[in-house]
Amino acid sequence: MLSRLSQNRNQRGIPVSDDQIRKRVWDSYIPEPFLSKVAQQRESPLITKNSALLVIDLYNLVFEGGNRSLQEEGLFDHFPATCGEKAYQAIVPTNQLISLFRDRALPIFFSTKDFEKAQKDGNATLRPRKTANAEDYKIFPEIDFEPTDNLVKKLRASIFFNTGLHDHLTRLQVDNLFIGGESTSGCVRASVVDAFSLGYRVCVVEDCVFDQNPVSHAVNLYDMQHKYGQVIELSQLEL
Repeated sequence: MLSRLSQNRNQRGIPVSDDQIRKRVWDSYIPEPFLSKVAQQRESPLITKNSALLVIDLYNLVFEGGNRSLQEEGLFDHFPATCGEKAYQAIVPTNQLISLFRDRALPIFFSTKDFEKAQKDGNATLRPRKTANAEDYKIFPEIDFEPTDNLVKKLRASIFFNTGLHDHLTRLQVDNLFIGGESTSGCVRASVVDAFSLGYRVCVVEDCVFDQNPVSHAVNLYDMQHKYGQVIELSQLEL
């Protein structure tokens, strides 16, 4: 028996059956009719010669405390910035995404906190944090970061804010950005909004972004899919 065709169509205008519509991480949090606003299928994005990868804030502090459940009692008392198991689950897909760009000799930009300037100019957010040191903001060793990669040091949430990144990307003729990192609701979202505002096509790779709060993670992915770009799984990338 043929499955019932929904009202959704992909970008070529071809009807998509209900069982072809992939369940999304935000489905449990977003009520109808708002789900239907982002239900339409889109073309899988291509990694083109004008693409670059932004890897947001995968520094040691985020992985502090190890691969532990975020529900563990007292975890945030000792490690307020940790993303625990969510951070560790993202390591393998993030390294796979990095490899896709490295194998094509496409630009990769990592970001971290400008620790020295932050001592004078303040932090990117108002959330409580422990006393940190410069080592806390080095890229986590299990992330495939190499000396040839670009490291953007930033003071605020967005990787674009007062960093010169946009000028650098313009010189490289980049117009297509893929984004991973953390946190989904903070620095990732801020970077996505700025990238869209600056005219880039934006793709967030869901397997490669994470957040302490699952609700914030899901709802912000919904917003980014709805307003600013595409949210895809790594397996959806067309190479």
